[in-house]
Amino acid sequence: MSSLRAVFRDYAEAGRAFSLPARLLVVSIFLVWVARGIQGVLFNLYLVEAGHQAPFVGRALAMTGAGLALGALPAGFLAERWGRRRCLMLGLAAEGIGLMVRALVTDPGAISALCFLGGAGQSLYMIAALPFLTEHSGPRERTHLFSVVFSAALLAGVVGSAVGGLLPAALLSLPDALRPGSLGAYRGVLVLGGLVAFSASLPLLRLHGLQEASAAQQREEQPPGSGRLLLPIAFNFLLVGCGAGLVVPFMNLYFSDRFACSAAQIGAYFSIASVVTAIAGLAAPVVARRFGTLRTAVAFELLSLPFLVTMGAESRLAIAVGAFWLRAMLMQAGTPLLQTFVMETLPPGLRARSTSVNNLLWNLGWAASAGGAGALIARWGYAVPFYLTAALYATASITFYLSFRRFPPRAIEPRIGEVAMSLAAQEVN
Repeated sequence: MSSLRAVFRDYAEAGRAFSLPARLLVVSIFLVWVARGIQGVLFNLYLVEAGHQAPFVGRALAMTGAGLALGALPAGFLAERWGRRRCLMLGLAAEGIGLMVRALVTDPGAISALCFLGGAGQSLYMIAALPFLTEHSGPRERTHLFSVVFSAALLAGVVGSAVGGLLPAALLSLPDALRPGSLGAYRGVLVLGGLVAFSASLPLLRLHGLQEASAAQQREEQPPGSGRLLLPIAFNFLLVGCGAGLVVPFMNLYFSDRFACSAAQIGAYFSIASVVTAIAGLAAPVVARRFGTLRTAVAFELLSLPFLVTMGAESRLAIAVGAFWLRAMLMQAGTPLLQTFVMETLPPGLRARSTSVNNLLWNLGWAASAGGAGALIARWGYAVPFYLTAALYATASITFYLSFRRFPPRAIEPRIGEVAMSLAAQEVN
């Protein structure tokens, strides 16, 4: 209990230091992930109900992935040139339009184009968000802020999935005069999800006239040779994306095929995994403060690997489920720590660029390995993809640690708001 109270005190202290821009972006991220949770549950079902066949469903989802990947590089450029806030707003507008309008049309070409638009908007929002959070936080609270964002996104996804799962059934239980039918129920809830994505821009409207990082930090010269830092970071994301693509898209099939689990069981396992992962993500900064951000992030990732291997080898459901939860908790708990380390290691001018390249490579790795995973599973079962993923994750973690273990920490720059106050004071004096 004393350790739990210490965690609460630590977060209370760090939370008081969260800047207004950071707090508002946390609210925005929660809302947009609720929208994505709704869409993730219902969009495939809507397409099937609208008369589309499985091959088109796959192509539509692929267009979203294409938007995420192809939008990454221009998103990094725009985030550096236009400013983070403007790109956050533009990304939400594009994603909201894509999510909402694709539920109102039936033409396959239009649906595909809107899926691409939504993916590109999501990419722009994600790539602008991390530099924005870094530049509007200080060293004391930054790791806690990234962990809060990570956990909020996970929990918002659970909320969105619940809404997406329950609301259509509620609409179909209405009296005959008000009952919309299956297609109408799906369509109505998907449109609601698009509106929720739009609403995620409302907190950011309060930041009109905000001092942007591009204005304050572009005055800082980029250290010579700092561009070389992008290579080991990008390599890490590529390997992790390849590993994730081998197993993550097939987790539901793993439980269904190997253990004959029902959809309800699988949904419960996934929801519990999200909750425990969110809790672990919140606890990670406390551990990182004692052992260091880099060491803790890498240790979490490496500690998750035995549980990944166990899932590949295990034939007992209870042990496989426990390994699934522990793997998710440990692997994902290191994510906000890794994000914090990367953002603090890079100079401001490289943050958006690095995020865009990393997102591109992660998505390409995911797509390439997911495309081949089906053949591996068909020939050798689920064990081989799990073992290959463990090897890729181990390589990524070890090479990343070796690349940065002796890297001198960057001088911590103040928050953007503090920069603005400093400049104003200089003008007065």
